[in-house]
Amino acid sequence: MATESEAGMQQVEAELKFAIGADDPLPALGELVEVGPVHEQLLRAVYLDTQALHLVRHRITLRRREGGPDAGWHLKSPLPDGTRLEVHAPLGDGPGRLRVPQTLREELRAALGHGLPDGAEGALLPSAVLVTHRIELDLLDPAQQGVVLAQLCDDRVTALPAGETWRELEVELVDGDAELLGQIAASFEDQGVPVADHPSKLARALGDRPERAGRGEQSRVEGPAADVVLAFLGAQVAVLVAREDDLRADVPDAVHRTRVATRRLRSSLRTFRRLLDRDVTDPLREEVRWFATALGEPRDAEVVRDHLLAAVEDLPEDEVVGPVRERVRSELDRRHAAAHQALVEVLDSDRYLELVDRLLELLAAPPWRGRARRPADTVLPRLVGQAVDRARAESDVAAQAEGEQRLRLLHETRKRAKAVRYGCEALAPALGEQAAAAAQAWEQVTETLGEVQDAALAAQRLRELAGTAQEAGEPGYTYGLLAAREAARAAAAQDGEAALARALEHGWP
Repeated sequence: MATESEAGMQQVEAELKFAIGADDPLPALGELVEVGPVHEQLLRAVYLDTQALHLVRHRITLRRREGGPDAGWHLKSPLPDGTRLEVHAPLGDGPGRLRVPQTLREELRAALGHGLPDGAEGALLPSAVLVTHRIELDLLDPAQQGVVLAQLCDDRVTALPAGETWRELEVELVDGDAELLGQIAASFEDQGVPVADHPSKLARALGDRPERAGRGEQSRVEGPAADVVLAFLGAQVAVLVAREDDLRADVPDAVHRTRVATRRLRSSLRTFRRLLDRDVTDPLREEVRWFATALGEPRDAEVVRDHLLAAVEDLPEDEVVGPVRERVRSELDRRHAAAHQALVEVLDSDRYLELVDRLLELLAAPPWRGRARRPADTVLPRLVGQAVDRARAESDVAAQAEGEQRLRLLHETRKRAKAVRYGCEALAPALGEQAAAAAQAWEQVTETLGEVQDAALAAQRLRELAGTAQEAGEPGYTYGLLAAREAARAAAAQDGEAALARALEHGWP
């Protein structure tokens, strides 16, 4: 029975699924019903869940289906009598194509009895995509002309991204009752068409993933290289989706965490590009870069402000000449506020909505190619090794340079080192301690060399502040003193080359 609610159409779903061979004929229905009109449909359903499959483990499914008469968002939750309550919302109700409408989020909260986990752990991402070629038959009441008792669906299903295919029958009640459903099941059983072992298409597509997630094993990734890379990409997209409200509210550390996630995304799409269709992923990398640039302005302003305020506080009182504290805070607060407002405008843009949709679609149907389906431990280390080679080559060039050119090349070296670090992080769930230890070694390189860039940025802001202070007739002594300290910090940070040398010696097998 279907009813209207504020969230959209609601109905109680009663159905059974049956296992049938790919070439087997449909079972006869005898005198139970008459067969009415036949409809052919092509359906594509994207199922969303947390990375730990929180919804499925609570017997809840959430999907966005295209095709067929019931195209839209569907949320299904269990009822005490074994049936399921299904709530619908139109396809266009979400912010973008693949983010859940707010009305269904509220229904989901009610179905769970509590909210989703906080942060990235609660982000709703594609967990499976099912493409179904459906032949649908209306099953009519023999005694009442035109009354549809049930519908029989002959489904040929392809589950993405793995590509598994199967055929199943589905009988769903319309105006019929549970007795009719039982009679049909008994008739099918007598003809060698048993009730399916899996309760739903999604359950078959996910296999044992919900059980492993329930045991806390979702962080360990086994299988082909594609699964390892996809898990890492998914973790980064989860951060972007989960942190959006925090970005708008300028919550501390939200910009930093999101910016790191964009870096990991871009780096992974490059390091593992041989496994993906670059016609899809290269343009996507550029869009992620655009968003990362928008994040960089408020993050840099935040870091420099906090660092310089702390640096002023560390000076002896007689070295702070003029209203330095006030100018540093006011000027850099202003710069940060402007950068944050620009970021909010980006978050409100159609371009950003499209970027998130494309990232979610990448998780739903990743364009694998080449050796992506081969074992992770034979494919991925070689690709990370190539990233090591790029870092080594950049380091060799930097070592021959001097002055400003050397600083610039060290910054490029840091970018290459980050690629290695993120590649090792991606491999850690599959390769274990070896990859985790390598990631830590390369993290030391990136953090130490990062001091060079941070000091250079701070020195640039100090020069700007000194110029503004001079125009206002204020002393420039303290700004010069702080600039000298930043130069010393940059020089000391070049010790990162020693850490780089150690990491390169360790390399990656």
